[in-house]
Amino acid sequence: MGHHHEITSYEAVPYPPYSFPATHIARLGAIGRVFSLATADPREARVLELGCGSGINVLAMAQLYPGADFVGVDISAGHIRLADEARSATGLGNARFIQANIADLGGDLGLFDYIIAHGVYSWVPAEVREAILRLCHEHLQPGGVGYLSYNCLPGWRMRGALRDMMRMHTRGLKDIETQIARSKALLEFLAASCDEDTAYGRYLRQELAALGAEDDAYLAHEFLEENNDAFYLTEFLEAAAAHHLAYLGEADPATMAVDGLPVRAAQALPAADLDLPGTEQYMDFARNRVFRSTLLYHSSAALNRDIDTASLSGLEVTALVTLKHPIRDNEPAVFTGPHGKEITVTDRHEAGILARLAAAGRHSFPCEEVIEEAARAQTAAPAAGDPSAVRAAIGRFLRRSYFRGMVDLTVGPLGAPAAGETGKPCALPLARWQSAQGFRVSSHRLEMLQPDPFVRKLIVLCDGTRDRAALIEDLAGAVNQGELQLQEHGWPVQDPGRVRFLIDKIYDGSLGKLRRIGLLKNG
Repeated sequence: MGHHHEITSYEAVPYPPYSFPATHIARLGAIGRVFSLATADPREARVLELGCGSGINVLAMAQLYPGADFVGVDISAGHIRLADEARSATGLGNARFIQANIADLGGDLGLFDYIIAHGVYSWVPAEVREAILRLCHEHLQPGGVGYLSYNCLPGWRMRGALRDMMRMHTRGLKDIETQIARSKALLEFLAASCDEDTAYGRYLRQELAALGAEDDAYLAHEFLEENNDAFYLTEFLEAAAAHHLAYLGEADPATMAVDGLPVRAAQALPAADLDLPGTEQYMDFARNRVFRSTLLYHSSAALNRDIDTASLSGLEVTALVTLKHPIRDNEPAVFTGPHGKEITVTDRHEAGILARLAAAGRHSFPCEEVIEEAARAQTAAPAAGDPSAVRAAIGRFLRRSYFRGMVDLTVGPLGAPAAGETGKPCALPLARWQSAQGFRVSSHRLEMLQPDPFVRKLIVLCDGTRDRAALIEDLAGAVNQGELQLQEHGWPVQDPGRVRFLIDKIYDGSLGKLRRIGLLKNG
């Protein structure tokens, strides 16, 4: 029953074709290496994605690492059809797709360096959950990383109550579209009838606002599916331990309580002699966490949580912050984090390192290079300390910044190398296909971008066969034929000469934008 419902609902309301930044193998590899796990270089990795949907996440990585090998598995024939179509259109021969129930997978798959199951574990019956853990145990290389995301407790307890209400309200309705419409009506009823002055009312209003921003596929699969279970981290790790898998960390390192609990929390817990997962569990209690993307590894592999600078070798660092103002007199430097949060840095040297990284935008640098350069600058001063101690301190600062969400670490540069000036620019093959289909576009960071019609057309045309003159010619042709519209002072431009003049003016900026967001490849 569960499986039948699962297939039909995913056929009726397919998941949007997205890629997921948290699953990027260059990131997963880096988290492993920070904890001294010998993870594979993404350029030659074997990757398995369970519940790969329409394959976009697999293809988005396959195009970045032509020497790596990718396999995607999904139960839905519709998803696999779209995945195969995208694969043929993009010519990415290093990816293949299998239509199968995860529970039926076994021996002939071979070994993988990374196994990804994003948005699967909570949403399948118990025997499929067991199969996911079994596959991670049997098919992960010794230094391999398994990525499993799931709804977690205690945070999902209240959202689960909303799900119960929706399922009760749509009971007996066969058609998923009607169920979605009914569910939205119920949410409106709740919003209108809850008392804002109570804790429950405030919570409900907040949840409803968050749900209002989601699409129908999310409502259908998160709230109306037969299977949706949430787990405490400890429960999840017990299930993993039965398959000889242990806790590596979280796909988003900034959510990890790596330095233990906040001081006040630690004092309040009399027997807080906790290991990392234990600390994490108590942080979930404190933060009412609803969702986790947890990384597992073979419990037989050696791990070192006390990280030295050597664990940063081979990794690249990218700033996730921008500089608001530098250190002034006695005032600390202020940086703005990814979610608009302000972060202050009081140490002059550390602020300098972060400011230099931030100035490069989202360009990445080898950690060793950053450490060497900063150490040279510091040890040039007359009262400088021992060079190796200085280097170790800089390494610790980079690691601390990583767990505070100020920088990102990856194995090697993230995805496609920044394209040099080429006569005939070539966009990533998946981006060209997504643009032509009218879908959102996956960047080399796996972020989903929504280009404007002009940029979308430019991506499609950048296939490595056209130089600047030919691209401008074709863009002008698209405007003159009414496929694209150019406006000046709020009015559409009709005159062909003026069209060409304007495109010539905006072309370099648009191409530069594609380069900056990582949509152009070398060659």
